[in-house]
Amino acid sequence: MSSILPIWSSTYCSMSVMVNWATCYHRDINGWDPWYDMLVTVGDYLPLDSIIPMLSLWLHYNPGMIIAFSGSALEHGVGAVDSDRACLAYYMCANVHQSVHVPMCQSLQMDDLLPRPVATGELLI
Repeated sequence: MSSILPIWSSTYCSMSVMVNWATCYHRDINGWDPWYDMLVTVGDYLPLDSIIPMLSLWLHYNPGMIIAFSGSALEHGVGAVDSDRACLAYYMCANVHQSVHVPMCQSLQMDDLLPRPVATGELLI
């Protein structure tokens, strides 16, 4: 791994390519809930949905679409197609972070979403 790290140009530490593959509902076991996976779909196929049943979401998963979500926190799946489709799945693995001593990010809290004061350059006395 030490020989690859200097030339690895992605924020994600792992990538999988799945071709013409349907996936039953599942959660990704190597991730961490605050991390977002990124799925990119390419090919020549009829419209398809990527489904996140916990949220009752049916996302249009047409060629060229990119979907980002926590594959560890949210159960998800996609159906089969009769033509050519490839999915490029970019994701993080906790064990890779641990082995190269990269700190894990913290879970997002509601307070993190509140607006922060913006410095205007004015000094109030």
